[in-house]
Amino acid sequence: MKFIQKHWFLASLLLLMALGFQFANPFETLAELEWLKWSVVSATMFLMAWPLEFGKLQQSCARPIAPLLGAAFNLILIPLLVWPLAALAGTELGPGIIITAATPSTLASAAVLTRYAGGDDSVAVMVTILTNATCFFVMPFWIFLQTGDQIDSAQLIGTVYKLFLYVVVPIALAQLARRHRQSAAWATQAKPLLSRLALIGVLAMVFLGAVKMGLRFEKQTDSSISIRDLLITATILVSVHVTVFWLGIFTTRIIGLPRPKQIAVGFSGSQKTLMIGLSTAVNLGFNIIPIVMYHSLQLIIDAVFAERLKEKNL
Repeated sequence: MKFIQKHWFLASLLLLMALGFQFANPFETLAELEWLKWSVVSATMFLMAWPLEFGKLQQSCARPIAPLLGAAFNLILIPLLVWPLAALAGTELGPGIIITAATPSTLASAAVLTRYAGGDDSVAVMVTILTNATCFFVMPFWIFLQTGDQIDSAQLIGTVYKLFLYVVVPIALAQLARRHRQSAAWATQAKPLLSRLALIGVLAMVFLGAVKMGLRFEKQTDSSISIRDLLITATILVSVHVTVFWLGIFTTRIIGLPRPKQIAVGFSGSQKTLMIGLSTAVNLGFNIIPIVMYHSLQLIIDAVFAERLKEKNL
């Protein structure tokens, strides 16, 4: 029972993905409702951003090198690392890897794990702000640069608009709501509830994405994903994540930043948020397996890293 309570999200994620893929036809109409998909995205981003307390960010803004490094690792280094590797995973999973690499840092787990490991969570939150606030033009830039001949330019322009309207605007509105003292106090107190509701929104997007994947595979008989492609994808994602994590730690150590900031750059610079990657992949018709895989693997790997950093004081 304790195992289920602890890992309910990952278990639900895998179950809904399998169900959506296997029983796609009955839910085709639901998956095609654009207003539903983007409403879920918008509501989820608001719920994720509303409880975030940005009170400690003034210090990070005064000395911005750590947040800027974390954002650079996340938005520049990771896309560059996967660029020559994505093709190895095949035509079905490769574009999904590229979208995963272009996705901004996660809104929740990076700060939580940073704090748990003894790091400066204000730096992690600042990296989250920088990467999510710029995702509406950074993501399309990398996607077009690396998969330009595989997507419709009009569809990509629409994605820019939608990322801004349904991702950046809800985050801004959530922080605007925090300017009201009672609203901020309630959101902070209700953070566990809001986080669970946000996770339910993520699961809804996983299901809708899996349904679209299932429908596409039924229509395209020549599309297939081999075990080899899945293993290559997992190897690429794990290798890139672990490399960027420890590179963030050691780079900040070399330039003399204190240990709490090193840990923050490691976590926030290497993590990717599931919601934005999912919505973009679904909108462009790319496979969602890589972003789901990256998110699941990063939670497992970084939980181990957090324990190590906390216990051994590396």
